[in-house]
Amino acid sequence: MKNPLTRTLIPTASLLAFASVVAAQNTQSLQQLEGKVSTLPQASGSSLSGFLNSARYEFGRGLTFSSPDGDNSMTIGGQVQVGYGYTDRDGSTGSDFSSDARLRVGGHMMDGKASYFVQMSPSGGGQGNGNLVDAWVGWQVQDSINLRVGQQKMRSGLSADTSANDTDFETVTRSNATNQFANLRATGALLEGHAMEGRFNWHAGVMNRGTSATYNGGSQANDDTDMAWTAGASYGSHAGNSEDWSEGDLARSGDMQWIAGATVTADNGSVANDNSTTINVFGGLKMGNGLAAQLEWWSRDLDAADTNDDGGYAQVSYTLAKSGNMQPGFVARWSVVGGDSFADDITEIVVGANAYYSEHNLKTQLQISSLDDGSADDTTSLDLLFTLVF
Repeated sequence: MKNPLTRTLIPTASLLAFASVVAAQNTQSLQQLEGKVSTLPQASGSSLSGFLNSARYEFGRGLTFSSPDGDNSMTIGGQVQVGYGYTDRDGSTGSDFSSDARLRVGGHMMDGKASYFVQMSPSGGGQGNGNLVDAWVGWQVQDSINLRVGQQKMRSGLSADTSANDTDFETVTRSNATNQFANLRATGALLEGHAMEGRFNWHAGVMNRGTSATYNGGSQANDDTDMAWTAGASYGSHAGNSEDWSEGDLARSGDMQWIAGATVTADNGSVANDNSTTINVFGGLKMGNGLAAQLEWWSRDLDAADTNDDGGYAQVSYTLAKSGNMQPGFVARWSVVGGDSFADDITEIVVGANAYYSEHNLKTQLQISSLDDGSADDTTSLDLLFTLVF
């Protein structure tokens, strides 16, 4: 009798491999469409026709319409992810298929002063398992200062902040530490700014709850009044903050890139004296030759129980040069969570192999992870994920 993992994994791997090859073969055709979407007739003097005729498609970004001066724009895009997961917890096994899709609309208006972004998950994979993932509007207060108001990432850590579409990762899942101390969107106002040609970035914000996905906020709705605030800064070799970071040295440009930063989040809990303060520090490095690494650590102080918890992860990866239509990559991550709130330290080890066809916009990922929570029931998981960003 065949092993249940073999029985289910082989057809799933075959299906996703076939989808990857077909998608990879069509990547060139999709990319050839970039800059060539302009079919509507333009009436003389019609700003609307000019706006529609400006349509340009960029693979992985979407379809963009813009005004002649470029100050007003609208981009429509999205993504599809299909996966398979197998779990073995001390002999008790389970498996499941998963799928998720997102649709995005964003851009600028009012001569570039105002910005907006809406991201929906029709399959219900949004905030609190609803359809809404992000919905915010922004205003350029000064040339280097911007204000965003709405549901959004409120800066809780490098891996939690990375990419609005949550796809620029070398692993199928974020680390256990990230999910314990960060990774939750919130509704609030975020003031952000930059200096030194964008290399230095700072932020300060207030929100309706904390950003920990598993403590004092993970199950709250966005109409709750569990107020919190966040503040932090980062500095790097290139322009951009934690939201602009993309994992892995896929470009292999020969140009080393790095970023380092810290964030403080204070959550005024809905229960009396149930307040917490979380400090996050992080660093990311891309050597320019395919080698990359990143490190994060959180420390959380809980007032009600007078306890301290901490945790973090270290991740290293190597991405080879592209061969034909595919670029292979390998990644390993170690994560630990512990402290007064946990009976034992929870350690996680992850190894993965990736096939990139168009960087993070088109890829297949295979990940094996082991979770040890101090009990006799260790958990081993295998995850397979196919991602297409359009």
